[in-house]
Amino acid sequence: MQFPADFMKIKATGLQPAAGRILVSVPFYNDLIFNRSVVLLTDFNELSTAGLILNKKSESTVNEIIPSIKIDQRVYIGGPVMSDLLFGIHNHHGSKEPPLLDNLYVGYDNVLLALIENNAIQQLKYRFFIGYSGWSFGQLEEEIDRSMWVVSQETADFVLNTPSETMWEIAVKNLGEEYGHWLTFPKNIEDN
Repeated sequence: MQFPADFMKIKATGLQPAAGRILVSVPFYNDLIFNRSVVLLTDFNELSTAGLILNKKSESTVNEIIPSIKIDQRVYIGGPVMSDLLFGIHNHHGSKEPPLLDNLYVGYDNVLLALIENNAIQQLKYRFFIGYSGWSFGQLEEEIDRSMWVVSQETADFVLNTPSETMWEIAVKNLGEEYGHWLTFPKNIEDN
């Protein structure tokens, strides 16, 4: 089988990394942590670049990790940094923090936990993460230049409501037709 010369070439989206943007991993790398991952950038400035892997669900629930929190929802693996800390994202407008995206906030407090534990707001959507993903100054830009990531823009609805099992595939489809061939690659490129 012959491939066109640009089959493995990664087309940049033209978007720059920024807080609230999404990183979609390129399928040609078999990194144990970031293979087929979708990362929400939560911080991007000269001091820090951080994000949460949105589609790597763990086997543990929030209350298994922190028994004082009575939430029986599975936790996502946000990344390899500070894997003993819990992070959260949600759509509760009562947050003290400014929104990361329209209708999407980062962090949690006792008020939010009480609302979740008591199922007080039916429209409340949230996800919790153990650990986060972090990059040193310039590291993420270098990885983007090396075609390990493409930058995308998504909505709070995508972040909070897309099933983790299909999130990478949907993110790739949302990038456009020119990325569709990514979906034909095996999850482990060495299986090909």
